[in-house]
Amino acid sequence: MRLTLLGPTDYKHMPWKNGGGSTLELLQDPAPDGGFNWRLSIADVATPGPFSTFEGIDRQIMLVGGNGMVLSFDNAAPPVVIAKPLRPQAFKGEWRTDCRLIDGAIQDFNVMVRRAWGMAAVNAFDLVKDQRLTLAVAPLTILHLLDGTAECGGENLQDGNTLRLDSDRTETVAIAITSAKARLIVISLKAHEGSAP
Repeated sequence: MRLTLLGPTDYKHMPWKNGGGSTLELLQDPAPDGGFNWRLSIADVATPGPFSTFEGIDRQIMLVGGNGMVLSFDNAAPPVVIAKPLRPQAFKGEWRTDCRLIDGAIQDFNVMVRRAWGMAAVNAFDLVKDQRLTLAVAPLTILHLLDGTAECGGENLQDGNTLRLDSDRTETVAIAITSAKARLIVISLKAHEGSAP
């Protein structure tokens, strides 16, 4: 298993595609056409308004700070209220999506995957000291520690660290929480048969 630890100096601040705000990009897998196969990011949303559109992209979004938002779509999908932290909400990137803030600015975590490339499973955990998680890794799992400290595979994670785990076969890895509390996001990425890993 190959482990790659990333921190704030590895991340990239970039404007929203529609110019309405900015995003902290944690990690992405570039695609040959200049886009991405998958992308992980955290956005600060201070004002209501439309989301950028991403044709052919499956999105999952979760609240990680603030009082939440309501997303409305231009198709038959009903509006969704995102007010409970760490609960992923899936929607299509090509849907015209409008955001209304419930009570002030929020921060959200985004997972975007090119539909033709593959898929992502997103889970998030509120954990306490000495709690351990055991995860299966194959072929690619990414951990993002929102806050707290943890240990995984000999790597010590601090607030805001991202740990990428690559494996050519199914392996398990243990994550141990070393702070009083911690919030951890786990993203498992899998390419379709024939897609690049």
